[in-house]
Amino acid sequence: MVSIALVALGAGLRATGAKAVRPGEAPVGQLRALTDHYRRLTWEYQRAARVRRTPTSFSYRRSTDAGYLRWTVSAWTKRAYVAQRLALTAIHRRLALPLPHQPGLRVSRRETLAFSRELTLRLRQIYPGRVTRPFAAAHARNDRATLRLWQERGAAAAIAVAEHAVRRANIDSGLLDAFMCIHSFEGAWTSNTGNGYYGGLQMDQSFMLHYGRAFLTRWGTADRWPVWAQLEAAARAHSSGRGFSPWPNTARACGLI
Repeated sequence: MVSIALVALGAGLRATGAKAVRPGEAPVGQLRALTDHYRRLTWEYQRAARVRRTPTSFSYRRSTDAGYLRWTVSAWTKRAYVAQRLALTAIHRRLALPLPHQPGLRVSRRETLAFSRELTLRLRQIYPGRVTRPFAAAHARNDRATLRLWQERGAAAAIAVAEHAVRRANIDSGLLDAFMCIHSFEGAWTSNTGNGYYGGLQMDQSFMLHYGRAFLTRWGTADRWPVWAQLEAAARAHSSGRGFSPWPNTARACGLI
């Protein structure tokens, strides 16, 4: 990301007709702006990860030393990368939903943009649960600005998911233990083997429609639901009078029927 950001600065100046500069000669003002951008990303992902944010004296806003500013851009870029990894790991652990794989720190701008866009759209599918066509197709005035746009959107989406969509199943602890035992004999929470059954409790289409219609509408089949949603749907089936009958063999193995 460091090299991407600095190369993009030079490209942006050439595109506007300014005198061509090498990446290391980026104007002080743009270096400060880049530092601010990655500092904001760092803090936002740290908020999503619920970890202490990295302190700063904001000395880069007063400095005119280009060498120091380039170092500051590099430092905050690395911090943003680490903070993003922490936030996505925390979200994945709580929701057990697949998220795009974070690429390396120094991949191309195209790869970073593709990842940032894919991540943002996936997170928004989790919360608020919808993505409009204009939102998904958004571009800025140039590639550099578009990358920063999607990076900022990704961080904002991570905060929204962390604050609104990450929670535990709202079911009795004894019932939770029972379903966790059933799950241990069924499949992965993300299981989709093509047999018509999905998720960690192997729900079919009829089951999902009856007990998790809202989840089905928001996320698709149960292999894409958060763990808490799969458990709550199972709890609804149980309270409807079906008990553990949808899982006769695994429930029997758990001593439930």
